[in-house]
Amino acid sequence: MWLLTKAIDSSWLCPRECWCDPEEDILDCSHASLKELPQIYHNPIYKLYLHHNNLSILAKKAFVSKSILQIEFLHLHNCQISYIDVDAFNGLVLLDFLNLYDNLLTGLKVGTFKNMTHLQSLHLGKNRIKNLEAGIFEGLTSLEWLNLAHNLLYSLGSDTFIGLTNLKNLLLWHNRLSTLHPDVFMHLTKLNALYLDENEQLQIPSNSSFLNIQTVEFLYLQDCNISSVMPKSFENATNLAKLILSNNNLKTIDYNIFRVMPKLTHIFLDGNPLECDCGLLKVWRWCQEHNIEVVGYVEHFVLCESPKEVSGLWLGVLGKAQCINGSIMYEEDYNSAVPNYVETRDDYFSRYDNFITYVEPVIHILLFIFGVIGNVAVLVAIICNSGMRTVPNVYILNLAVSDLLLLTINTIFPYINKVSDSWKFRDVLCQMFGFFRQSSIGVSPYLISVLSILRYQGISRPLHNRRQSMTRIITIATILGIWTICSLFAIPHTLAMHFTEECSVWLSLKYYQKVVVFELLVFCIFPLGITVCMYCLAAIHLMRSTNIASGEVHNQGNSRRSTTRIVLSFTLVFVVSLLPYHLLWTSIIRRESDYPIEMYYMYNISTYLLIFNSCFNPVALCCSSKCYRSYFKHYLLKCCGRKSPTTANIAKK
Repeated sequence: MWLLTKAIDSSWLCPRECWCDPEEDILDCSHASLKELPQIYHNPIYKLYLHHNNLSILAKKAFVSKSILQIEFLHLHNCQISYIDVDAFNGLVLLDFLNLYDNLLTGLKVGTFKNMTHLQSLHLGKNRIKNLEAGIFEGLTSLEWLNLAHNLLYSLGSDTFIGLTNLKNLLLWHNRLSTLHPDVFMHLTKLNALYLDENEQLQIPSNSSFLNIQTVEFLYLQDCNISSVMPKSFENATNLAKLILSNNNLKTIDYNIFRVMPKLTHIFLDGNPLECDCGLLKVWRWCQEHNIEVVGYVEHFVLCESPKEVSGLWLGVLGKAQCINGSIMYEEDYNSAVPNYVETRDDYFSRYDNFITYVEPVIHILLFIFGVIGNVAVLVAIICNSGMRTVPNVYILNLAVSDLLLLTINTIFPYINKVSDSWKFRDVLCQMFGFFRQSSIGVSPYLISVLSILRYQGISRPLHNRRQSMTRIITIATILGIWTICSLFAIPHTLAMHFTEECSVWLSLKYYQKVVVFELLVFCIFPLGITVCMYCLAAIHLMRSTNIASGEVHNQGNSRRSTTRIVLSFTLVFVVSLLPYHLLWTSIIRRESDYPIEMYYMYNISTYLLIFNSCFNPVALCCSSKCYRSYFKHYLLKCCGRKSPTTANIAKK
């Protein structure tokens, strides 16, 4: 009730065009065709998503007028913004993150970011900014990340970055920069990574220092059309650890460049027309002696372009060479050199994407086909044969229905979700998925719990007579109650689901961390506890019982033992598949830090286990019950066009 109240209160106060996180600290108004900022009716809001709207202009005190003052994260990318008033961000003194990426800005006025002393990340990339006025960033004393990539900047003044005393990452790639004053970054006393790649007209001076800043460890200069680099250019880059010169026009490098960069560990040279001559041999040997990796990104190896005999071979072929009278000579087995490269986090995710694209669909298809065939066979066996319509089998029938629902939701919907990003009802589809998925997940363990209760009653009171009509009413009421309760339990999960770029719970993670603990209790621990308790009580009763059964009771005992094996099989399948899923998923959601790539694989495995539960229930029935095994054989043989035993013969068995 607390979870429901929290979510309902939040949605009640949420602006009509927006989605509100049940914890009331995230407001998503993206893709809403807004022409002005929404009015906020409840505080505090810490994260505000306004991307993909038509705001055009941010007027004076735009956020003060809408009572939006507590936000710490503001997303305004792709909003067609062409003008920002100098006082537009007044009042946002707590802002940590501001995203203005992919708009129509041509410039900014001095004072636009005044009093934003908490701002740590500012994204101005993919606009049309040609010039930055002196002191435009003055006052942003906490800023650590500044993105100015994909603009039209052609020059930078020596006082452009005044005030950015804590800046660590500066992104200037894909601009029109040609020359840089060596003192342009001198005010950035903590700069760690500088991205200047894809500035095709950028010139690196050969007789003077390129950068007068000693703190930079990562310098990105790929795709800049650079034809030479000299030691003098980097004489002040004494802390440089990685120098990325990929995809330029370098034929060789003066090995003395490494003398002025004593901390260099990696130099990236892939995509250059390297001439593997005596000069480059000196570079190779220096790097080998000083543990400097000469590498390329991903699988883009550093290759020789000349001389002809080694053209297209990995640079490591220089390890098979020697310089004689100014000419390079290669050993006969030089073709055996094996290329190397630095494997990055992107590589791991690239492999994961390939797994999701090519392997996962095959797994889903196989599980879906196998599960549907088995569960449909269960439904047909129970529905088409009056002798199978016993109380336990009615619960098994509902178990098959929930399994079919779970199979459909988990194998078909993810692919519908991928093509529904432009669908106007994407949140409706997303929440429908969440509701039916959690409902079907919850029904199975509760049906198994009820079956375990029936088994205990059958063992402890075998001769207890009950009116058949009353039993039928109780059975129907119990099944309806289970579906109703599981539907109610699924509502908090439904309210946490939201469609951004995909259907997920990540935007309401703080609220969902509570929901997932609730689901672990009500969908796993509680029904599993009931089942284990019933089996323990049944075992105790059997140990105490010393009655010798008559022939009739013996037959009833065989029937009860068969049903007991069925329920026990379901329980074991539940423990093997659903319990790991709930425990793993809860631990993933509760984890506060960044997720390693292994977590993504574990998440997929847990989902396969969940689907596997729905596939294996018919197998458990087939293995533990001769009657079900006979019916399965009958219907499968019939579908294959072969002769099969008659229903009467099956009944006799």
